[in-house]
Amino acid sequence: MRFLLFLMLLVSPVINAQDTTAVTTTPLDTISHLKADQFIGVDSYGNFYYLKDRALYKKSKEKTIQFSDLRLGQISSVDLLNPLRITVFYAETNTVLILDNTLNEITRINFNESQSFRNVSHARTASDSRLWIFNTDLQRLELFDYQNNKVDSNFTPQPEIALAMASDFNTCWVLTEAYLYHYNQYGSLLSKQKNEAISNLFLFDEKLFSMQTDKLFIQLDKHHKWQLLKNLPQDSDQFYLKAGNLYLYRLDSISIYKLNLPKS
Repeated sequence: MRFLLFLMLLVSPVINAQDTTAVTTTPLDTISHLKADQFIGVDSYGNFYYLKDRALYKKSKEKTIQFSDLRLGQISSVDLLNPLRITVFYAETNTVLILDNTLNEITRINFNESQSFRNVSHARTASDSRLWIFNTDLQRLELFDYQNNKVDSNFTPQPEIALAMASDFNTCWVLTEAYLYHYNQYGSLLSKQKNEAISNLFLFDEKLFSMQTDKLFIQLDKHHKWQLLKNLPQDSDQFYLKAGNLYLYRLDSISIYKLNLPKS
C-alpha cells in the first residue's frame, strides 16, 4: 500500500508538467449559415471576411459589403494584418490591391508594369506601405515599397519556389518543399528548419500555425517544435486567430474556440 502511494506521488508531478505545457482548446460558440468559398478571418470589431464567387465580403451584424474586380481573375489571398489597409493579391494577373476598411480601393500595384516588372507568387502586408512578396524571377523574398516603387531589403535567393508565406509587419516565413525559412525585415535569415510534412502555413497574433497531414499544429518556441491542437475537427484549413480566439470554418459555420496556451 505504501509502495502504491509512493508511485502515485512520483507520477503526479509528471502528469501536471505535461498538462502545463500542452496547448488546448475550449469551445465557445458556433455561428451558422455562412456560405463561403473561403473563410478569411475576423477583425477587432467582430466583422467576418470571406470569399465567394470571386468577391471579397465583409459581414457585420448590421450589413454586408463586398468588393470585386472580375478583370483581375480569382483572388489568391487576402491579408487582414492591417484591417485599414487590406492586401488582396491576384496571382493570375500579377496584381495587388490595397483596400480600406469599407473595401474601397486605395492603391493598385500591377507588377506587369515595366518600371516594377517582376513575377510574384505571393504577397502579404508589411509595415510602412510595403509588401512582403516572393519574386519568382529571382527566386527570392523581397520587401517591396509600393509607394516609392523600390525594393527595401534584398534576401538571399532560394533553390526552391515558395509554397506558402506567413508574415507580420517585421518578419516573414517562407515555406518550400524542403525547408521553412524565417527572415526579418532587414534581409537577415533568422532560422532554417526542415519541412517534414508541412503543407500550408499561417501566422496570427505572433503565433505560427501549420497544416500537416490535414491536422492543425502550432509552434510556440525557438526550438521549432510543433504541437498538435487537439480536440478540434481536423478537416479544414480555413481558420483565423484573433485575441486568443480560434475561428474555424467548416460545414457553412464558424466554430469559435478559446486557445489555451501553456504558461510561460
